[in-house]
Amino acid sequence: MRIIIERGLVLALAVFAVHLFTAMSMASPVMTGELSGRGENNAGLNSTRLGIDGVDVAIAAQPQYTEAVLASLDGEIYINPKYTGKVTAVRAIDKNGLLGEKMSVETRIMTDGWRKFSLPSSMSGAYGVIVSGDEGILKLSRSEKPFAGPGGELKSINDDIIEFGSLNTTFTFPGQNVLEPSEYEIGIRNNADNSFINGNIIAMKSDQAAVEFLDLPPTSVNKEGLIHVSLKKPDGTFINGNLPAWGYNIMVPETEVDKPAPITAEVFGLPDDSEIRFDFTSLSGQIIDPSTRILTVGEINRGETVSTITTEFGGAQPLTVLIKRVK
Repeated sequence: MRIIIERGLVLALAVFAVHLFTAMSMASPVMTGELSGRGENNAGLNSTRLGIDGVDVAIAAQPQYTEAVLASLDGEIYINPKYTGKVTAVRAIDKNGLLGEKMSVETRIMTDGWRKFSLPSSMSGAYGVIVSGDEGILKLSRSEKPFAGPGGELKSINDDIIEFGSLNTTFTFPGQNVLEPSEYEIGIRNNADNSFINGNIIAMKSDQAAVEFLDLPPTSVNKEGLIHVSLKKPDGTFINGNLPAWGYNIMVPETEVDKPAPITAEVFGLPDDSEIRFDFTSLSGQIIDPSTRILTVGEINRGETVSTITTEFGGAQPLTVLIKRVK
């Protein structure tokens, strides 16, 4: 997964000390044209008082953009309004991410505010859809992995990796009669105190849910490399699953001009002899050396320096790195 970390965003590197990196941006594709606005009527304009001569200036707010994957796109799909607001358009996309024409898709508002729609047969082979709303844009993609059905327990369709505390994945489970999607809750157990950390359901079908978690600690993965996931149903019962997962964090100190600073990491959920590859890309004014490094999990967690960064400017640094398990 290529991680692009930029200075000045909400979850940035430490400014005063060595801090744990938290996931900020998963390098989402740039949206252009009609989808770059919020909805189709420029509803994203917010009036903001600047305090200069008493003038109010309208500033266009960046629309929320979210990606999720479902095992299939046929049948009824339920959308969390948190990610789109009022749905204004649904368009198919092909495997290259190219937009098709706006489709006539009836979207119904459920009693709990969630949106429900079914794609027409003409879109049955679509790689995915872009759901545009007045509060955000949701890209729903169809998984490229074969889907054999959820069976009798909760499973994941992905190889789950917790990147800087964040996990975006899709869980499948036995089919449900979904009347109020908002009544379903998803959580992952924190093994440090046996509490549960709740995630958000982005979209769901009767037998699957695309979810996101933020701020998951390393202790959410147990010593066997498993996360314990629970889906709470509206009747108060649970569907549980123990699923393989691993994760990582990267630590970088505040840098001083022309003074090399160490880049270190931690990896959890994998055996000590597993190997992780780091590929860094030096940005303007940076020298990251070495640019590629392969270390075992044991070496990483003992504090081995992954690489060093030398910069022409001090402070928190933007960082681009590709991290991959190779063994």
